[in-house]
Order: sequence, then structure tokens, then C-alpha cells
Amino acid sequence: MTERKRQILEFIRAYIKIHGVAPSYDTIAKGIGMKAKSNVHRLVRRLQEDGILEVKPRKFYGIKLFDKTVKEIASL
Repeated sequence: MTERKRQILEFIRAYIKIHGVAPSYDTIAKGIGMKAKSNVHRLVRRLQEDGILEVKPRKFYGIKLFDKTVKEIASL
């Protein structure tokens, strides 16, 4: 996992823990010091392709994190 993807993932985790809802792309960009929401969108899409999170299209606060440990336990 790249450093940027890890930063985004950790920011989303922390934001959800504090606020109870997922951050917007704009909030993520500001939170990790990126200027363009499009870059956040691209990296979030890659995290989704990796199976780390899910994004519900056209939903406000539509990011949902997956716990990899649950998947690993279920596969036993």
C-alpha cells in the first residue's frame, strides 16, 4: 500500500471514530494536505478495488470500511 493510500485510510478511520460518519472527499483532501478532490477520489477508488472499503455511489457519507481481520477469520 502506498503512503498516500495509507494516509487516506487512517484519516477515514480517525474521522469516523470521532464524528460517527465518513468524511467527504473535500474533507479528506484538506485533512491530509491534498489540493485536488480528484486525487482523493482516485485513491479511494483504488482502496475500494483492493477490498479495503466500499463507496456507495450518490450517497452522502457513503464510505464504509471493511475490517480485514473479519474476512481472514471467516475464511478459516
